[in-house]
Amino acid sequence: MKAGSKMEDEEETWLEEMLMCSVCQDILKDPRLLPCGHSLCMDCLENLKNQATEMQFFCPDCRTHFEERDGHRLQKSYALSNIADNFRVNKTRREKQTKCVYCDCCQSKETPAIKTCLKCEVSLCKEHIRDHLELPVFTGHPLVQPLGDLLDRKCSQHKDEVLRYYCSSSRRYICNICALETKQLNVATEASTVLRRQLTEYMDQNFQILRQQITESTNSRRDKQKVKPADSCLNGVTVVLLFLWFIVLYYAYNYSLENQMLTEALEKQQNRVHHIYSTIAERLVDHPMKSYKHPEAEDEGILMLDMDTVSHLLGVSADHKTAERVKSKLDYPNSNNRFDEAPQVLSTQCFSSGTHVWEVEVEGHWDVAVSYKSIQRKSKDSSTFGNNAESWSLTHSGQGQLFASHNNRKTALSESLQSSRIAVVVNFEEGSITFSAVDSTTTQLHEFKTELTQPVCLGLGLYHVDAPSRASIVKAS
Repeated sequence: MKAGSKMEDEEETWLEEMLMCSVCQDILKDPRLLPCGHSLCMDCLENLKNQATEMQFFCPDCRTHFEERDGHRLQKSYALSNIADNFRVNKTRREKQTKCVYCDCCQSKETPAIKTCLKCEVSLCKEHIRDHLELPVFTGHPLVQPLGDLLDRKCSQHKDEVLRYYCSSSRRYICNICALETKQLNVATEASTVLRRQLTEYMDQNFQILRQQITESTNSRRDKQKVKPADSCLNGVTVVLLFLWFIVLYYAYNYSLENQMLTEALEKQQNRVHHIYSTIAERLVDHPMKSYKHPEAEDEGILMLDMDTVSHLLGVSADHKTAERVKSKLDYPNSNNRFDEAPQVLSTQCFSSGTHVWEVEVEGHWDVAVSYKSIQRKSKDSSTFGNNAESWSLTHSGQGQLFASHNNRKTALSESLQSSRIAVVVNFEEGSITFSAVDSTTTQLHEFKTELTQPVCLGLGLYHVDAPSRASIVKAS
């Protein structure tokens, strides 16, 4: 067991002991705080009081005696109650997760699953996980340890949505649509609060002016004792009141329009989310074993660089097709598949049959390689392309020298490289790997004859920073 997991188990055991009732030996339910500082379940406290003699009962932890009338003044410990309830829910969820999870794609329903895809919401066995690892349509699908509580992760209000975010105000997990509704509600509430405050301030200000005018008019009437000025003042008050009433109606109308616009925007967002979800679901149901091709690449395969394997010394473009050697290490997540020492990267898609052609635009000091997915990742020497039995590489020194390498055997090539584009041809039936230079014509540089026994990927290695080392996938078929 890993040290981190062991520590977490010890903390969980310690917390369970702290939350355990000393009477029923279970997690506290509706805990009541005794005057001595210890806590008991409400039901357990009632039982102690019923069994007590001489109108006294004692704390089972410290044996302190209390009068029975003290039991009526005991307050509920709300903080401890929330902690105990959360611990009980999490413990139940962990127990569900530790149960054996079976593959959702196997008809027998008795094959243990090794991974759960959070995007597809299915658990997969060793056989059915292969598509997620090899087909580009599943790129970006997060795979985690098998989960047995997927149904509990569905939103109770929006049945097709998965709980993804934690809402601190409601202290529960919510889905995408719930999060969007909460955000829109907060915006509307904030706008309403600002509008109400502005309207209140404006009306208070005008009522102050109105009160001052009435006071002045009253004083003037007393001085002059004339009817006309009083009538004039009364008309002025009516005009001001009508003016304020129109202002209230104006703001109320604008507020209703704003609420209507927010409601319509929310409905559009919900319809858009449902449409995207339905489209993905239909594609996965209708073509579960076929890789999706971009409309612009119907005649060309899609080949991208695997971010799970890229070295910390390589930067990758947004389209995952170009890699460049960088000076300072980049902050990628830790991964068992990542090249830690050698500045290399593999393609996401691997192939186990047929003939495949890849063209790469290269610059500087580079390796273009064909590699098994089982190649070592954690050492510099044995992980470098061509220094092991799992890879075949063409190396350019950056000064015009070419080398072909396999199984730690390097062969200097007499050909000089006149082009910056390299073509790699892998033929499983003939057992050949060919590297060629592509310009106006195609010039073969080297050919390896071998029996390919595993799926192979395209590999790129980049070594110099000052004279930039860069490689881009420009074609795959």
